[in-house]
Amino acid sequence: MQGLKIAALYSFPPGRFGLCGMGEEASHEILDFLKGKKVPNIREILETFEGSLFYYKLIAKENNISNYFNEKVVKAYWIGNELLERVRISKLKEVVAQNLKKPKLAEKLPENSKPHHSFHVLVAGPMKKDLIMTEGMKDLCKISWGKILKIEDCKLKIANLIVEYQPLLKEREWFLGKPIKRKIFWFKSILPKLKVGDFVSFHWDLALERLSKSELENLKKYTQISIEVANFLKK
Repeated sequence: MQGLKIAALYSFPPGRFGLCGMGEEASHEILDFLKGKKVPNIREILETFEGSLFYYKLIAKENNISNYFNEKVVKAYWIGNELLERVRISKLKEVVAQNLKKPKLAEKLPENSKPHHSFHVLVAGPMKKDLIMTEGMKDLCKISWGKILKIEDCKLKIANLIVEYQPLLKEREWFLGKPIKRKIFWFKSILPKLKVGDFVSFHWDLALERLSKSELENLKKYTQISIEVANFLKK
């Protein structure tokens, strides 16, 4: 899957709620693009998602990749891969200090911090200064993984999936809870041919990709790292 499509896929759920990017109006164009229609200005639309864009540029630069919408770069941010390991902590601190909502946070970041989406959710915080993320919203905003237990309304264009997933919870510290069942949405035009037993990624309760074994392990790994970083900074 090309980088622009992956970026569109993961940007679409918060974009349609007006939480990121150009808002609801542009989300229709993103959805058209995901359905295979030509959207000439899709790159410009995705560049309005400033939060993810800063990380794409950082990951690309640190890996000597000229196109920051390169497939591996975009995948590194949303799911996680080896490109994150080549990003120097000093450069991540620069991005946090210069571009994000909590510039003073940069001084405190531990060495194991990675420019992953879960880091943005749990550590850096939203780009909109007036947006306060509750614990429940952070669980929705992180990229979750779930095993499909049941498919409901499978003849409809928008069906429901019952998945088993680990919710993001907080007591004294952040942690992933015991597996529970959750109902999420499935747009068949975006993600065809799912079956019971598949693992999928989902964002704001919308199923996005079928995860391979390595992608699943990477998503778990980098989410856990971000949880550890968030807990470290609260001490």
